[in-house]
Amino acid sequence: MPRRPRAPLIITANAGRDPAAFAALGALAERFALPVVQHHPRYLSLPSAHAMNLGYDPGALVASADCILVLECDVPWLPGRVAPPPDCRVIHCGFDPLYSRIPIRGFRCDVAITGAAAAALHGIGERLASAAEPAVIATRRATFAKLRGALAEQWRHAQEAARACAPLHPVHVSHCLGAAKDARAIVVNEYSLRLEHCAFAHADTFFGSSAASGLGWGAGAALGAKLAAPDRTVIAVLGDGAYLFSNPAAVHHAATLHELPVLFVIVNNGMWNAVARFTAAMYPTGAAVRSNAPAFTRLDPLPRFEQICAAAGGHGERVEDPQALPDALARALAVVNGERRQALLNVICTAD
Repeated sequence: MPRRPRAPLIITANAGRDPAAFAALGALAERFALPVVQHHPRYLSLPSAHAMNLGYDPGALVASADCILVLECDVPWLPGRVAPPPDCRVIHCGFDPLYSRIPIRGFRCDVAITGAAAAALHGIGERLASAAEPAVIATRRATFAKLRGALAEQWRHAQEAARACAPLHPVHVSHCLGAAKDARAIVVNEYSLRLEHCAFAHADTFFGSSAASGLGWGAGAALGAKLAAPDRTVIAVLGDGAYLFSNPAAVHHAATLHELPVLFVIVNNGMWNAVARFTAAMYPTGAAVRSNAPAFTRLDPLPRFEQICAAAGGHGERVEDPQALPDALARALAVVNGERRQALLNVICTAD
């Protein structure tokens, strides 16, 4: 297999918290054909459909980069899995580019730039404009168009494979949610959404787990988002454990009390994925994993989450058929946006 040509790379996780940086990064990446990877993002920094959006796994690109701009990202790659080439220049940029509050952080840094992402991106663009070579940019653009096409094909195959899975697969749930939500909807994600399969086009439409979050923060954060943007649809995508730790009765009571019609989508696999993977190494796979798991690691049997929402005056449904999910999402969104009541879909999923 021929070696991939060396090329620059931008890795980000948090630049999109500033809408100006979202626009600036999109413009810079498009103008100079600079690939962008968003590694475990808390805020999306680039539209899903952007030609230079190379997904959410930096591994292969880090290994072949000649220069990496780490833009507002505390963990740009996993050192145990990949490292930049020895001659690659690594630039960290952000309000605290070296993350001084993290006691141990050992990512290589050749240059550190302290400042707002939007201002830094504009400055970088001005300097690149005087040195850019159109032929090099065109070659790079063609190279990354092929890589993006290959990624899109992988994601399409994954969606096809997940479409008929019962229990439902998180990939199918993410794809259906992407098709159902409007472009300006705010999605608060605690662990379950697959960004490769749920399209976003604008800044301030996605909020993921922050370094300060604890298990159960997502439902309350969704209520806060609805308070801040009452005219926008707010969707909380939560794991079953995350939902349990959110104090559901209090969450739904607050949603009713303060008239906050949020859609809660529970990606319910009946057990923490991390625990399931650990237990699978110790016990037989399948149903035996759950039955043999230590009692304190198990979540099943679980309550009927949809009934907790209904008890607070909301709309609740349990979804077990993958073909039924699009219609269930449509009904729930009609309740949220038309009737101005909260809704919850308890989506029974595989442990993936």
